Amino acid sequence: MKRIIFITIFLPFLIAACSNSDSSVNDPQTHEETTEQRENDDKDNGNDNQQDKVVENSQGTFEMVDLERDLGTFESGPLTIQVSDVSLISGTYTDETVIQNLEKEDVEYVSIGTKISTRNEDILFTRNHLSLTTGAGEEVLSPNEFMSDDLSKDILSETDLIRVFTFFLEGSNVEEIDEVTLHIQSPLNSEGEPVGEDIVVDVTF
Repeated sequence: MKRIIFITIFLPFLIAACSNSDSSVNDPQTHEETTEQRENDDKDNGNDNQQDKVVENSQGTFEMVDLERDLGTFESGPLTIQVSDVSLISGTYTDETVIQNLEKEDVEYVSIGTKISTRNEDILFTRNHLSLTTGAGEEVLSPNEFMSDDLSKDILSETDLIRVFTFFLEGSNVEEIDEVTLHIQSPLNSEGEPVGEDIVVDVTF
């Protein structure tokens, strides 16, 4: 259920972002003509190029305020985590199931897409190993349980496990955020001891 909800919300943003990265940008003349045409179209439509940033669907209306891709691949002991994308999103839910679980309609959040793999399946690494701080000083101790993918010992047995984590903000407006920091605690062994170093990923928008 949670993954279906996330895909419904986030996939249109990724499609829109990819559609703006066509091969014509390699030709300066073509790129200039395309950019000029887009600007003219945006002025004519009066939308200031918002059609690629706003998605309205059965879950609600959401705007991707900013997006950073390919933040790097990091290792902690036997764990490897690739941070594929980090996005700032503002939106309003209309889906009653989501609203009941979140106890609110209007949201501001940071969404982080990852790919996780490990050389040792006998480790403890959960959502509680992830936390986030913003440049404004707000700290989110863990991803939202309902709107984030799960992590467990059984799941970690898979290779290149794709997981998305949602950090809801309470005291920040994503329009005003210019940087966030993802904190990843080291996985633990069966005795609860760290088997690697903590990871810090700084993201500047």
